[in-house]
Amino acid sequence: MTEPGPDLTPPDGPPRAGEPAPPGTYDGRARAFREQQTQRRSRRRELVGQLVVVAIILVGIYAIVATKPFNPSNGSGPTPGPPITVTFTKPIVGTVTCGNGATGYTEQVVWANATGRVTTGDVSLRVYELIDGDIVNDMGVIPNATTMSVCAGAPPNPATLAWYVVIAAPNGSTQLTYAFSPGWASVTHGAWNVPIENGTIMTVVMGTSIAGRGFGFAVVGFAGGSAVKGSVPL
Repeated sequence: MTEPGPDLTPPDGPPRAGEPAPPGTYDGRARAFREQQTQRRSRRRELVGQLVVVAIILVGIYAIVATKPFNPSNGSGPTPGPPITVTFTKPIVGTVTCGNGATGYTEQVVWANATGRVTTGDVSLRVYELIDGDIVNDMGVIPNATTMSVCAGAPPNPATLAWYVVIAAPNGSTQLTYAFSPGWASVTHGAWNVPIENGTIMTVVMGTSIAGRGFGFAVVGFAGGSAVKGSVPL
């Protein structure tokens, strides 16, 4: 007796949930079409996402280029001038009797030469440690000088390394004072931004002596696009 073969008659009605539709049926073709549509939409979304990422990157690059500071190597704009080097004479160590009768300690250097024109407004003065270049903060000291004295009041606190500088013209007339915090000031209440001539005398005033203790005096800044630098050990 021959056993009956498998029933090849398509089932009545649509397949149950979770069962694939038989190939070649209406439901099978519809499902395949829907899957193809889903794949195409997925590819389109992926492409759109990639385009958005590329657009964001391009906008970022443009923003960086548009706001980037001038670089001399790009061939446009003015080229910074050569560095301006300042030469000082060897310090002269001394003392001064201050206005309150206390003793102040001084180190006087002369702005011997500069390779370019510099004004006081172009530069800052510094007392620093020779071993590592750390700046000695003047602890908010207020310079007290007149045309007659570099220390007309009390000297800077001797318990600290506080300091200020008194600037005199080559003829010896006192012009300006400088300290780290307040900056430049005129002794005669005149202009504080004046040309620095060769021969200008700069006297560092302190409440304690730092001569030969590993400190230096420096000028730093920019004049006409050129870096200004000069230093000397104290």
